[in-house]
Amino acid sequence: MMTVVLIFAATLMPLLLYAVFLLGRCWQRWRFAQEQLSDVSRQHLEIFQTGEFNEAAVETVKRRFRILFERGGERAVEANVRPGLHFIYQVRALAEIGTDAAGRILERQLQRKLSDDRIERAWYWIDLASSLRFLNRHESLPLLLRCSEDACESPLGHYCAAETVAFLGFAGFLRDADTPLGRSALRLLHRVMEGLRYGVSPQFIVEARLGEIVETMWDHRPEDAAPLHVRIMHETLRFLRRAPHLKALLGEEMAEHETFDWQLSRIGALEGAFREYLKEAPAHLLARVGLANGVVQADILRALCDLRVEAAAELLPLVGQAKCENRGLMIDVLRWSRDPQVGFWLREYARDHVAMEKRARSRPSAYPPRRSSVPVEVAYRNILQGMRGFACEETERFLVLACGDWDPLVRCAAVSSLGWWEPLLTEEVHACLAKCRRDPSPEVRQTARAALARLGERGCLHWFRQALLADDPRQIADAADLIATEGLTLLWPDLDRLLDVDNPDVVLRAREAVEQLSEEMEQSRSWSY
Repeated sequence: MMTVVLIFAATLMPLLLYAVFLLGRCWQRWRFAQEQLSDVSRQHLEIFQTGEFNEAAVETVKRRFRILFERGGERAVEANVRPGLHFIYQVRALAEIGTDAAGRILERQLQRKLSDDRIERAWYWIDLASSLRFLNRHESLPLLLRCSEDACESPLGHYCAAETVAFLGFAGFLRDADTPLGRSALRLLHRVMEGLRYGVSPQFIVEARLGEIVETMWDHRPEDAAPLHVRIMHETLRFLRRAPHLKALLGEEMAEHETFDWQLSRIGALEGAFREYLKEAPAHLLARVGLANGVVQADILRALCDLRVEAAAELLPLVGQAKCENRGLMIDVLRWSRDPQVGFWLREYARDHVAMEKRARSRPSAYPPRRSSVPVEVAYRNILQGMRGFACEETERFLVLACGDWDPLVRCAAVSSLGWWEPLLTEEVHACLAKCRRDPSPEVRQTARAALARLGERGCLHWFRQALLADDPRQIADAADLIATEGLTLLWPDLDRLLDVDNPDVVLRAREAVEQLSEEMEQSRSWSY
């Protein structure tokens, strides 16, 4: 009997090994496919970048839809509106047909789940919002505001917000800031003000009459500091610093320049009032953060994080509670605390809730897991990213241990907090970063390279300089973004050299990187006092 079992096992084992091999290959292909853009996303990117649109395809769809309207009515047309490469032409055709029935069909598409791909869904949402705005369909605004949350949380959220904010009747919702639609409108306005730093066209300022919208928001502000208003004003002040760069991207049409200047002057007239409002805001927000919960508390925490407010006294009693629904956001705010007790608490909390030594003994993975390897409520990665504000030997030991974690997302968060001060444990930190430069995960390698560049390592600085000298303008722009994100101030002179190149996109991204480094330096100086 034993002989039969051994023979059976010897026969089956190669098949099992081959099955595991095939499963691994399929898993890698699935992971690669997940990271690729869909055909619809590539189609929209090409239209977005080139400005070339197939008008003939729209005319063909319009002729077919008009026949369907005559023969089968609204239902027959709607049955033909399907997600895919023809969707953008179908919704444009409905917009150009311009009837109430066409508008109703477009509205109903907003409530459909058109794709499982988040980016693709955002492109569909932009198509629909743009078509409804083309129709000047004001009655669609409440629906757009209610449906905007998912779209605006996507990587294309700035563009989704811009389509809604540009509706003529949008400012009216800012007058009722206490209503659900009013709060949605405020969130969209903040998103689009932020988006002006990330690619939203300056033409939007002219089309949306942004100065009048900001004035309406200010005129209908609550008596006490409200978190969404605080965030909008903070982002508006950042916009004012960049306004001259944005104006340079406008065309040669004088009317556009005059309208831009007029809208800008209306915002600029409020600058002093915004600064006074933001000075008084922290005390009001801190008084409310412990009493609020849910979305309201989350908005307050984001506003406190924007302003880099010292909040240890208010948040430490809350963040350790068993049922703390916004722990990650609280830890993000505590990153800006000067209280050394905060760093001690964060390290001990992480050690109590994460088996750091055990995880560091496992083989490092090149790919992140499909689900978070640490319970989301622990906010482990937020803790690791927040440790860059608490320079001491214990923090360095803590981060070096986390750099050995098997999960590449955890390693990346830990490495990102190294190199912000001259290492106290010089050999351990440099050895850790040298090891991470050979990590199986490309994201971890990139983050380690940036940490070493912050410390002045010549080879890593040279790598970033070479990226700024690439032939591909997109690669140069991405390198400029990365330099700003990683705080590589040693490369500031190299960014300055890009301000005179011929490519306007490269110049804009380089200017934005310089502005971010400048803001970071100013905030760090005031934060250190």
